[in-house]
Amino acid sequence: MIARESLNLQTPYELPAGKLEELIAGIFAEVFELDRIGAADEFFDVGGDSLLGEVLSERITQRTGQDFQISDLFEHGSPREIARFLFAKSTQPAMGAGGRPPIFLIHGRVGFTLPKPEFRKVFGESQEFHLFELPGIRGGQSYDRLEDIAAVYVAQLVERYPRGPILIVSFCVGALIALEMAAQLAARGRPITQLVLLDPSLPKNRGVDLKRERKRKAGRENGAAPLPDSFRVRGLWQKVRDAAWRIAGGREDPAETLQSFREKLLTKEERGRSKMPGVPQSVEARAKLQFALSRYKPRQFDGPVEILASPERELDSSLADLLPRRRSQLVFEEHCEISTAKAASLMQVIFKAALAEEGSPPPQEPSMGSMSLAAREA
Repeated sequence: MIARESLNLQTPYELPAGKLEELIAGIFAEVFELDRIGAADEFFDVGGDSLLGEVLSERITQRTGQDFQISDLFEHGSPREIARFLFAKSTQPAMGAGGRPPIFLIHGRVGFTLPKPEFRKVFGESQEFHLFELPGIRGGQSYDRLEDIAAVYVAQLVERYPRGPILIVSFCVGALIALEMAAQLAARGRPITQLVLLDPSLPKNRGVDLKRERKRKAGRENGAAPLPDSFRVRGLWQKVRDAAWRIAGGREDPAETLQSFREKLLTKEERGRSKMPGVPQSVEARAKLQFALSRYKPRQFDGPVEILASPERELDSSLADLLPRRRSQLVFEEHCEISTAKAASLMQVIFKAALAEEGSPPPQEPSMGSMSLAAREA
């Protein structure tokens, strides 16, 4: 066990009050292997990350008997806040204080998203968020069709926010889920007011990774070392395999099977890289998600789209063609910046402009230390 005092936390120790706070503090201590946890100690301050967030949320759900999603840590990060949240969950209002529309966040291939604490601070406490979590990742029904996953999220959105402008943000390959949700919401008469895609990309399930090939070619032209013979042989074999597939009447790029996705995730678990070690339903749900992403054929979205990208992710032309009203900007230096304060500040400006056209209350103004899109363009 690690002594809490060795972490040099800025928050003074506060004894948990009541059985629920004590239970949750005990779960924190168990997951982080600490001798004790205070009622006000924050998840990220004691070393929390997405992996530990999964384990923590699973154990809180199991031992309290109340559903606590991984993404709930985004707004409720201490034992005291979690206890209050679980107690008041059944009466939680559909909209945040001040009447501003909530912002709905869609995860990437991991099945959930847990943005950095500074992301939340940019918006202020009065801005409500809803972070979708992949069905089945902590048990229950899971799906291998993107249409079914999107339908679950649309139902959650409509139940929580039955009327008003819809603001949606997607992370990485979650762009495909967002496009399917857009189609389903439009069919319900609830078109998306503003869609923001953070560094979107399509699943890497194609026979040839064209982006990688371009980078290798550029490297060779710049005097980089030639590729080993094993790579050349592998590339030749891949071309032969793909040609045989096309002759046989298959798809242009053979897709992986659901079983192959399962095997890859199980291999990661065996190597200690699983997000939830020893929890088979997590592997199954993720495998189905990745399979669904690889098979999905997105529909065109005619609404306004802002794409905030990094040089690491070149926008796939087939995805760009589906977005006739898109605006794309290179604003991140690296893909990992999509869940930081920089991304939040840019989103604020975009949503404020979109809601001004709707005549709705905008998200909270950025703080003086936040970077706005206008400031960046200047």
